[in-house]
Amino acid sequence: MDELIDRIEQTVSELMQYDMEHFGPDAQEMVNHMMVLFPAIIECYKDPRMTDVKEDALYWPGQLERIIKSLEKGDYFEIVDVLY
Repeated sequence: MDELIDRIEQTVSELMQYDMEHFGPDAQEMVNHMMVLFPAIIECYKDPRMTDVKEDALYWPGQLERIIKSLEKGDYFEIVDVLY
């Protein structure tokens, strides 16, 4: 999770600096990392200790979809908003 947070911060920083040479590839790496990490996070919600918040598991796929759609649209303000 710490690595993902670092990737998000790096990607947003590149976007804010208009470092498009690095932003595109790094944004793709970030999404790839999310596609691996989010299923593992969702799996945690199956733990019996998470029963009271199991509905929160639905948040993660929706958030990934929001991130991918904002990157596809290319609205920089929306991308920063969705990632932060």
